[in-house]
Amino acid sequence: MLEPPTPTPQFLIVSLVIAVFQIWMLVDAIRRRSPFYWTVAIFLLPLAAIFYFFRIKLPELTGRRPALGPRVPGPSLEDVAELARQTPSELNKLAFADKLAELQRFPEAIGRYRDVLRTNRDSKEALHGLARALLSLGRPLEAIEELASLMELEPEFRDYAAALDYAEALWQAGKQEDTIGLLTGLVSVTKRIPHRLALAHYSKERGDSITARNELDLALSEFASLPEAMRKREQRWADRARKQLAELN
Repeated sequence: MLEPPTPTPQFLIVSLVIAVFQIWMLVDAIRRRSPFYWTVAIFLLPLAAIFYFFRIKLPELTGRRPALGPRVPGPSLEDVAELARQTPSELNKLAFADKLAELQRFPEAIGRYRDVLRTNRDSKEALHGLARALLSLGRPLEAIEELASLMELEPEFRDYAAALDYAEALWQAGKQEDTIGLLTGLVSVTKRIPHRLALAHYSKERGDSITARNELDLALSEFASLPEAMRKREQRWADRARKQLAELN
């Protein structure tokens, strides 16, 4: 019997580089809350990771906006629906639910997210998607329940995007003190400019212009101290901080 050929060191190195690159793009897509089908495509196809890098990630790294041009469509609703029917894995069900939510078919998306949660109550993606769909339908109290469960599992989920959605759900439900408390705690942990802007925004809406101004001043001060490459990446947040300060003044 012939033995399979032993992989060469060069082949192993190339394979490792490809795997690391895919993981990098996968983490980036999750961080920026890209549609879930992007996550699936990058996970399965190295070419999708390469396309994502040149279309989305490279312009950000160089301080430019992503290239303009016709939007590249993802899989159609029919495609993801058929995939979820033929292979009803959690991944495919989530892709179907996310596509429904992207098309603003929120009642249907809610049903699909809940279908995932019936078999895996700890699915962070389903909890987050369900909460966002509920928020879109003006049902913040129900969204709070799902987001509270998600916060217990992973407070920093999707680079704290779920925590910001939690703050919005609390605000919509009239729980202003809880919103400010949540964002104050978030800022103390991350010290990030967009999180300071969120705290400033809700503080202003609550009538606390002093806290709002302080947070915006801190955000701009921290922005000025960043290395040049990071300032390019955070420029949009600094612009928003200046706009909010102008409105306060």
